[in-house]
Amino acid sequence: MLCPRGTLSICGLLSFRRQDQRECQMKRETMRILTISGLAALGMSGTAAAQSACGDSYTIRPGDTLYEVSQRCRVGLTRIYQLNSGIEARNLAIGQEIRLTGNAGGGRQPDRYRVKSGDTAFSIAQTLGVSLIELLRANEDMNPLRLMVGDVLDVPGIDRTPAFRVRPREGAPGSDVRIRAHELRPGDWVTIGVGPSSANWYPLEDVQVSDTGRVATKVEVPAWADPGDVLTFVIDTDRGVTLRSNDFQVIDRAGAGDGRVALEGRIREGAECFTLRTPDGELYAVVSTDIPFTDGEYVEVEGRFADVSFCQQGRGTVQVTSLREVRPRRN
Repeated sequence: MLCPRGTLSICGLLSFRRQDQRECQMKRETMRILTISGLAALGMSGTAAAQSACGDSYTIRPGDTLYEVSQRCRVGLTRIYQLNSGIEARNLAIGQEIRLTGNAGGGRQPDRYRVKSGDTAFSIAQTLGVSLIELLRANEDMNPLRLMVGDVLDVPGIDRTPAFRVRPREGAPGSDVRIRAHELRPGDWVTIGVGPSSANWYPLEDVQVSDTGRVATKVEVPAWADPGDVLTFVIDTDRGVTLRSNDFQVIDRAGAGDGRVALEGRIREGAECFTLRTPDGELYAVVSTDIPFTDGEYVEVEGRFADVSFCQQGRGTVQVTSLREVRPRRN
């Protein structure tokens, strides 16, 4: 395009604007190539270059826990477990050295996956730690029955809504509390904690998420809790998510001994009454005046131990006041 010399015409402005746009486009493309190259270099070198706030390792001191080391050194708890195979959070020794950097075969999950011989859509989903539905949604053109070696698939981002609950909802210091959660990242390590609020809590134990994205464990109401306290249980992940429970009421031991109970397990029809067998193998008879039981159903129940009952099975008879069907516990 020709423009009159010596004048800053509309034509000239348009020319400058086009030139600026081309330069900006070239800069963006250059940055993209540099970024890809940088990521590739990081991928080739593994995670050896990753640094922690405490250096390459940390030496355990009196009173340390792995969660505190994770927070102090700014290294994810899952990463610490990956780097220190066989480490036991409950048996840390003073002077024990904990690796904080290095290559543990982990690292950043890639954005693409190249199909290999023998792969199926299901096996790829398992390898990536996602569901088959998530994989299919991220690859709408993929035919899961006709995968070809060399096909490149998009790796779906993790967009789950974790669910978390505790049972029972009240208890005395030292009593057991059942923790259940699902839709977590398979294989991750998470920290179970409790405190006055989700912003002020203390770690209780570390648990590894099952290959189905679930956590099922038991913890105790802390001894420092007083009757009347309202506590919050939390599950803290390495992925910027802290799950919180509903309010948990601390009661005194006298109140805890009034027969209230919360159980989970599978319902079976017994000789005299329906029974419930817990995942730990304990057997209870269950009765109710208004709640029906279904043979084979896996449920959570709440109620009270009956003072008198004609049922003669298990450790006692529970007069059920609430029941809901849940998924069986899978670790």
